[in-house]
Amino acid sequence: MSSAKDFSCIGGLEKHIRVVKETVLFPLMYGDVYARFNLKPPRGLLFYGPPGTGKTLVASALASECSNSERKVSFISRKGSDCLSKWVGESEKKLQKIFTLAQQSKPCIIFFDEVDGLAPVRSSRQDFVHASIVSTLLALMDGLDNNSEIIVIGATNRIDAIDPALRRPGRFDRELYFPLPCYNARKEILSVHIKSWKQKPPQKFFSYLASKTVGFCGSDLQALCAEAVMCCVRRNYPEIYTSKSRYQINDRHLKVEKQDFLKARQNIVPASHRVSIAPIKSLSSKMQPLLQDNLSRILSQLDILCPVGMLICDVVTGKAVSRSTSCPRMLLCGDDCHTRHLGPALLHTLEHLPCHVLDVTTLFEETGRAAEEVIIQKMKMARRSLPSMLYVPDVLAWWDLVDEPARVVFTSLMQGLDRSVHMLVLTTANCSREDLPADVASLFDEYQGEVLEILPPAEQQRELFFKQLFVHSSDIESNRSSQADLEQFTNIKKAKEVGRRRRLTNRTDPNENSLSPISFEVIIEYS
Repeated sequence: MSSAKDFSCIGGLEKHIRVVKETVLFPLMYGDVYARFNLKPPRGLLFYGPPGTGKTLVASALASECSNSERKVSFISRKGSDCLSKWVGESEKKLQKIFTLAQQSKPCIIFFDEVDGLAPVRSSRQDFVHASIVSTLLALMDGLDNNSEIIVIGATNRIDAIDPALRRPGRFDRELYFPLPCYNARKEILSVHIKSWKQKPPQKFFSYLASKTVGFCGSDLQALCAEAVMCCVRRNYPEIYTSKSRYQINDRHLKVEKQDFLKARQNIVPASHRVSIAPIKSLSSKMQPLLQDNLSRILSQLDILCPVGMLICDVVTGKAVSRSTSCPRMLLCGDDCHTRHLGPALLHTLEHLPCHVLDVTTLFEETGRAAEEVIIQKMKMARRSLPSMLYVPDVLAWWDLVDEPARVVFTSLMQGLDRSVHMLVLTTANCSREDLPADVASLFDEYQGEVLEILPPAEQQRELFFKQLFVHSSDIESNRSSQADLEQFTNIKKAKEVGRRRRLTNRTDPNENSLSPISFEVIIEYS
C-alpha cells in the first residue's frame, strides 16, 4: 500500500475524506452518540471508481489516522486474492479468521482491496467455490452486532462484478464514487507532489499544466512529476547514461523547469486514454471568434436546466432539484461545427462530470454484440456515477443504421429519466430543427429550452475570424521575407568579399600608386 502519512498528504479528495470520517471514524470514536439516539452505526463502505483515483490511498491514510488518534483503532488490510485458496474450505477459514481477529482487537476496520475478486457475482456459470466464499462473507457481515465496533471497507474499479447481495444497507451501507480529478483537484494533487521540492515551478504554470491534463488520474499526475524529474536529470547530467560507475549528482543543479514538465506530458499516456478516449478538447483560439457566443449561450441555458451546483465541481453527489420537469437534457441542431468544436468544448468545461460517450463507434465496437445491449450498458454506467453526463454526438449518424428494437430501447430509456436522475444528456444532430426524426424530437421539449439551434456567425464574428487569420499569415510572411532579405544580404556580402579577395590576389602590376593595407600585405607575402 502507499506510504501516506495522513489525510493531509492527499489532494483533491476533501469531500471524500469528510464522508469517510463521518462513516468510519466517528462511529468508532463517538459510539455513545449513536447509542443515545438509538441509531444503528454503519457497517460497511464501498469505494469504487476508475483505477488510480485514490481509493487505496484513502484507505492507507485512514489506517495512519486510526493509529494516531487518541483512541486506538485497529486496521486490517487484505487483498481480495489473499483470502483465496485452492483447497476446499480454506478460503472460508481465512475469512472467519480475519473477522475473529477483528473481534479480539476492536474497534477495528477491515479493508478488502479488489473486493470484486473475493465476492464476484454468483451465477450458474460459476463454480461453487466462489459462491461459498460470497455466502460466508455475507454471513460474517450479517453476524456483526449493532455495537460490534467493526467496519468493513471494500475497494474496486469493477462494481458490476460485485455480488448485488453485498450492496445494501447493513452490509455496504454507503458507496463512494471516486471520479477522475477535475481542474481544481489536479492543481491540489500537483501541489501535494511538489510540496517537498526546494525549487518549485511558479504557481501560474501549475494552473496551465492542470488545464492541459484533462483525463489524468492521481497516479498519472504522480507519474508526470516523476517523469519531469527524470527529464531534468537527462538535461543536466546526460553523461550518467554512458558512465559505467556511479556519477556524482549535485542536487543544487537539479531544478525542474517548465520544459521538463512539457516534455514529460508528451511521454505520459493517461490510464483512462489507454482504454477509451473521450472527445474532450478546449475551444481553439482560431474558432473562438466564431463559436464563443454560441458556447456561452449553451452554458447559460444549461444553467437553467441543470440542478443548482451540478455545473460546478464542489459537490460529490447532486442533491438539488432541477428546474426542468425531466432530467437535464439538451439537443444541439445545426451544422457539424458543434460535433467537432462545441461538443468537445462543452465536455472540457464540464470535465468534473463523468462523461459516457454513446456514438456510432461505441455501438459497433464489439462484433456480435447487439446495439440495444450497448445502449443499456451505457445508460447503466451513466446512472451509476451520478451526477454524470451522457454525450451522444451526431445521433443521426447511427439512428438509421440500427434496427427498430435499438431505437425503441433508446427512446424508452430516455423517457424513463425523471428529474430525480441528475444526469445531463447532451445530444447533437447535424441537421436543422425541422429535419429531426419524430422519435428524436419527442425526447426534447422545445418549449423548455431543451432544443437549441446553433446560429451562424454574424458579420462581426466572421470579420474577427478572418482578421486574425490575415494578421497571423502576414506575420509569417513578414518573418519569411525578413529572413529571405537577411539571407540575400548575407549572400551579397559574401560575394563582394570573395570578389575583393580575388582582385587583391590576382593583382600583379607593381606601378600601382594607391595600395590598400590589405593589398600591401599580400604583395609583401608574395615578395
